[in-house]
Amino acid sequence: MTSTPRFEVNVCGGDFQHVCECFREWKKEVLIYRKDQKMFEGREEVRPLKRRNYDNTEQARKALQNACSPQDAYALAAEVSNGERDMWIVMAAYHE
Repeated sequence: MTSTPRFEVNVCGGDFQHVCECFREWKKEVLIYRKDQKMFEGREEVRPLKRRNYDNTEQARKALQNACSPQDAYALAAEVSNGERDMWIVMAAYHE
């Protein structure tokens, strides 16, 4: 039986360079629900999804969940641009 992966997610604004800066800071933060683990532990970098821009967060979240694997050595980021507010969603998958 295969387990469903758990996902770590965070969001920020700005360009992709800013996402990379935020990612480095997030990696220093301890998870609230797993005090012995840091955010995005085991992920050395963040990479943008090939399709870079989504109209809403739900599209971006689904695309990230489909693209992330617990075996990845990196997190993935998807840009959401709905005309009002632009943001990036960053996600990594982990084994439960």
